[in-house]
Amino acid sequence: MKKTGFKATQSMLNKITPAIESQFARANKDNAEMIVDMAQVLIPVDRGVNRALIRSIAGDDGSQLVDFGPKAKVIEGNRAPRPFVNPAINGTEKARRVRNRKAIKDAIKAVK
Repeated sequence: MKKTGFKATQSMLNKITPAIESQFARANKDNAEMIVDMAQVLIPVDRGVNRALIRSIAGDDGSQLVDFGPKAKVIEGNRAPRPFVNPAINGTEKARRVRNRKAIKDAIKAVK
């Protein structure tokens, strides 16, 4: 007997959840790398040491932590307009949103 209505939807959602988690883990990694790349280009200090310290750190649950380095607060100041952090986050927002939507669509296609 074929499931219909609520039961079919519930069954599909139970299958999609692991697929979405794996797709989002990959999308989060790509999004974090994009922010890191943009911040490394925008950092106002000429020394390569500060650029090399900007990195992303993977979490166990598929999350990503973007570390802008120990000098980020010194360069930016406590209340200063963050010259490389905010533009890196804002400049990549649309591309990150598109990548997240694509991850959901890919997960749904993989389950169907």
